[in-house]
Amino acid sequence: MNVVAHLLADERREVSSAAMSALTGIISATPLSEISALVIKYIKIANKSVKKKKKTANKSIQVKRVQTTEDTEMLRKEKERASRQQTSVFFLCASVLARPYDTPSYVPAALAALSKHSFEKRASLGVRETVKMCCGEFKRTHMSDNWELHRKKFTQEQLEALQDVVSTPHYYA
Repeated sequence: MNVVAHLLADERREVSSAAMSALTGIISATPLSEISALVIKYIKIANKSVKKKKKTANKSIQVKRVQTTEDTEMLRKEKERASRQQTSVFFLCASVLARPYDTPSYVPAALAALSKHSFEKRASLGVRETVKMCCGEFKRTHMSDNWELHRKKFTQEQLEALQDVVSTPHYYA
């Protein structure tokens, strides 16, 4: 599982998507207790990888700086953050998609963590699309005949987070 999880961060979209599909199959054959522990770990990583807006001081004169080691270090950290974000989001999606027509206890928390990445402007397009695809697939497989059974496993905040992703924005809003 570690090899496949490592491939989730690959920059090539085909590789990371194939790794997510493979991981979905692996997770579906893994005991729920093990997956629950991993989901908790990846939720923490996903929450830390949401980029927060930094407050910048208002400067009247902006000076063009020469690329320094500080800038290089900042770019390296941003790349690492984006890699952690992609890995955690893809893992959480795989864990949600691994149990179609069932809602294990970790799924509501995983979907709530994923929803934070669906509208983040700084997240890569692949991450945002994957989150929307995952939530849409969850809606398709769960919000039908047995939705009331699945709904009881969610808190109100988790339901709202899921609804924000799967509902289409209102034209006049």
